[in-house]
Order: sequence, then C-alpha cells, then structure tokens
Amino acid sequence: MLEGLYLAEAQQAEIQQHGLLHTKVAGKYETVQVLPKEAGTFDELFQYADAYGNVRFAYLSDVHQASASVSKEEKRASAIGGIMGVKSAEYKGFSFNAAAYISQSIGFLNPDKEKLNGDFVNLDQDSFAYLGEASLNYEDEMFEVKLGRFQVETPYANSDNIRMVANSFEGTFAKVNYSDALSSQFIYLQRWAGYDSQDTESQDVFKELSEDSQGMGIASLSYTYAKNSELSFWYSHADALSTMAYAEVVGIYFIDGDDFHLDYGVQYSSINELEDSNIAGDVYGVMSILHYNGLFLGAAFNKAFVEEDNTITDGFGGGPYYTSLDEATIAAMSEASAGQHIEAYRIGGGYDLKQIGSGYLNGFMLELAYGKLESETKSVIEKDVILTYEMGEHWYVEGIYTNFHAAYEDNKFDRTLLRANYSF
Repeated sequence: MLEGLYLAEAQQAEIQQHGLLHTKVAGKYETVQVLPKEAGTFDELFQYADAYGNVRFAYLSDVHQASASVSKEEKRASAIGGIMGVKSAEYKGFSFNAAAYISQSIGFLNPDKEKLNGDFVNLDQDSFAYLGEASLNYEDEMFEVKLGRFQVETPYANSDNIRMVANSFEGTFAKVNYSDALSSQFIYLQRWAGYDSQDTESQDVFKELSEDSQGMGIASLSYTYAKNSELSFWYSHADALSTMAYAEVVGIYFIDGDDFHLDYGVQYSSINELEDSNIAGDVYGVMSILHYNGLFLGAAFNKAFVEEDNTITDGFGGGPYYTSLDEATIAAMSEASAGQHIEAYRIGGGYDLKQIGSGYLNGFMLELAYGKLESETKSVIEKDVILTYEMGEHWYVEGIYTNFHAAYEDNKFDRTLLRANYSF
C-alpha cells in the first residue's frame, strides 16, 4: 500500500498499487509488522502469544526451448506451505518471534522427478520445512533491535518472496528513530536461506553469504520529506566481495487528489570490489509511473558502467534496480557480459478492473510489462503478464506469465506461476 503526500490518513489507506511495476516504489524497504500484545508479567509473555501465518498454494510450469533445433520441454511443480509463526506478547519492550518456512510437494499433482521443476523443493527434490525466523526482539519509541533469524528489506539484502517462502537472514538488526522523519538502520548478516541462496546447498539450509566471508554489514540514513516519500542512503560491506554505496530519492506526487498521481524514483549505486572479487561498477536509474483513476503507465531505465572483467551484483535477494523483471535483471545480464556496460529498459501498464463497474471485478488488477536488457554483445527480452486478485483482508491470489528470450544463447522459456495466499 502506497500513501500520498497531501491526503488524510483515511484517504491514503484506499490507495492500492500492486504488481511488478510497483515493486520498486516508496516503502519497498519497510517490513509490515503486527504489534505484539503487552504482558503485565513475565508469565504472561507466552500466555498472550499469537499465532500467525501465510498459507500458500502454488503451481509452476516452465516450458523451455534451449535452441531452435531442440524440442520444447515442460517442467511442472505444485506445493502447499508458506510461513507458520508465533509471536509472544511484549514484556518491558522484549518479545520473541519464531516461524517455520514450509514447502510440501503435492505428489499426485506433480510429474516424475525427471520433469519436476525444482523451484519448490530442495536440491534433493524433496519437500522441506525449516526454522526460517527465530528472533529475540526489543522495541520502544526510539529503538528496535532483533537478534537471531529474521527478514530484512535493504537494497542488497532482501526477502525477494518469489516462490514458496521468502529469503531470511541470521544476524543482528537495529533501527534508531531520531525523529518522525529521520531514522537509521544498522544490520549485520552472517548466514541466509531461501530460494535465492541456492547454489551448492539447498534453499532450506542456512549457509554463509559467500565462501570465506565473515558476513555483511549494513548502515542507512533515511529522511521522510513527505508521507511515503523518502531520501535514503545505504552503505553495505560484503566481506570478500564488495562494498556497495546506494542513494535514492523515491516518492509519490499527487496532481489532483488520489485519482491522478505520479510515482517517481532516482537511484545511484557505486560498487567497489574487495579481495579481487571482480564485483564492481556504477549503476544509475530513473523510473516513473503515472496513475489516472484505475489506469497506470510506467517506464524505467538503468545504465550500468562496468570496466575490464568486472560485473555488478543484485546482492542477496532481488536487488534494488528499477528495471528488474520477473526473471531478467541487469546483474544477471552483467554476469553474462563481464566487463561490458549494460542498458536496461522497462515499460508497462495496468488497470484496476473494478473501474469497469462490476462488483464481481473488485480486487482484480491486470498488468503488462516489457523489458529489454542489452550489453555490447548480448541482449535479453522479457514480457510479463500479471493478474492479481485481493479478496478481503485474508485472500490474495496472483498469476504471472513470463516470456523470456536470451538471444545470445537462443534460450527461450514460457513460465506460468500461480499462487493463492491466505494470511491470518
């Protein structure tokens, strides 16, 4: 939910902006939190505990064609799971949170292992369940602290919740609120788990951020100059990989009430290698999304300047860049074109179907996106269609169709992802 500059709280709460184009707008580095109950005694700390969760059913179909001379191959998967957690009450500012991350493969709906898509299972092609979050927390008006396992949302380390469960991290987190408008975050991350963490180990295993790394330190300073409009600076030090300085101005400008407004953003990242990692470069980006009634149209551009054999990075998660699509990112393009500059464009639009006037369409949002990423020798084109449906406070259903073509290796695929989420 994105809130406006000059509207009252009640009006702001009605502005809903979902879909791919809005994943990089104001508020993207804030996590939604439910305040715990207050306990009067230590014994009540767990007596007043609350269960919460996001139950998810997902279906995935990938149809690949590695080359024009090879026939298409489909891999499918279905799973049920999500996040099941419990939050203790709060006693003198202290509380405890724990959550299991679950993906249970649905055998009778899935094909044989040879044709099973591996995105919902571990590297052994098995279902999984693990303790994704387990943190001791403290919070008052000025400070917020977490120790243990938790989700974070930063430019180069984030949850990137694109499959069954989100990325989560192990370390320490602190936030300082100097005033209503000015705040800082101080984070140290040592290990992580989740879909993006897979390499030689499964997504359900907490592992070091990178080989021989002592972890990642992050510091930020954010200034909210208007409601949901922010100027921020982030500095990240990923041991043995790179340092990443990131600055951004992002917000919403209302032209005529809540029906006519403009989302905007400007970003810059300077990445410098550590220990000859060859991860270095400078990335510039701009984006805007114009809204009128239920219709929105947007465009984004990124330019990455990369020298010699270097590449840029998404960090640990989906990355901060405005032109990121469902599959393609400029970091992936950079890895395929080491030492080359990268340009990326993304255009798209969408429509809130409730504007048509039928009550049956309330909650439906349709969105289309087109992106092209180019290096000096390679290019990628991606087209996405996203349909989402929000029903009440608990149900959220999404369908994403992705058409991806990496011309430089003649790699094509069509992917359909369906997810139904029930939150409580």
